[in-house]
Amino acid sequence: MKKFILLLVLVSFFGGILAQSSMEFGKTYLDSEGWTGLTIGNMPLVISVPHGGYIDLEEVEDRSCNNAITVTDKHTKELALEIALAMSKFHGSKPYLVICNLVRKDIDQNRDLKDAVCGNELMEKPWHVFHDFIDTALAMATKQFGGCIYIDLHGHGHAIQRLEIGYLLKEKDLKNLRDTATLPVVKSKSSLANYFKQNPGTGIELFTGPNSFGTMMANEGYPSVPSQQDPFPAEGDKYFNGGYNSKRYTGEKYPNVFGWQIESNYKGVRDPAGRPAFAIAFCKVITNYIKTQTAFKWPVISK
Repeated sequence: MKKFILLLVLVSFFGGILAQSSMEFGKTYLDSEGWTGLTIGNMPLVISVPHGGYIDLEEVEDRSCNNAITVTDKHTKELALEIALAMSKFHGSKPYLVICNLVRKDIDQNRDLKDAVCGNELMEKPWHVFHDFIDTALAMATKQFGGCIYIDLHGHGHAIQRLEIGYLLKEKDLKNLRDTATLPVVKSKSSLANYFKQNPGTGIELFTGPNSFGTMMANEGYPSVPSQQDPFPAEGDKYFNGGYNSKRYTGEKYPNVFGWQIESNYKGVRDPAGRPAFAIAFCKVITNYIKTQTAFKWPVISK
């Protein structure tokens, strides 16, 4: 964790250097343009929202490189804020939030720099700020709790209304989880790899067992894949298994971080009517997950 411990500075903005030690719980820090925000939490959970922004810069041409995807993940920003509100109300805690306020047509914060900005130098700064904010959040959470969960929050428009939990595993990997010969390789390339290194006796139950995130969300009324109820996508089903952010922040450079990407369906989850109930269910599940599946030093409070 040397990188985390030595990362004592957030970024330079507001004309000066803001140290982590001066940052206040619950406060949101924005870059000078208001394009990226970091909300300070007090629990071992960092949620990033790369595609939920609404600021469309007229001077920036729409991204078009490498078959660029430019659609907004509608209401993912609002969903993250609803989760933070519910967590505070029922558990006295808040996750760290990192939110991009720019539209995806201008920048894609779930891609490497080249594909994220498509050659537009103006967008290089917000790309670095977004990822510096994630680094800072992970550093602060890890220092306080001994590790943390990282979730990259997205929204999908697929026909099947369910959460798609992306562990960086393809459909065939999920389908063959019970193959003991290939399981070690699958575990090592998943976004839970750091967890498995510290808990080598753990197997497929963390993907599809009764206490897996997907299973517990399904038990709360939110169908999820993978889960005990729906262990893998059927042939032909659309499914997102995770992207740049999940791969980067659950990799070897972040040994005490693990997590997953969530592709959320709209109806009953991201829509205004469904968000409050979903947020309550999410907070119940993630709190139980942290308490039962991790050794993080988090004195959770239930109100």
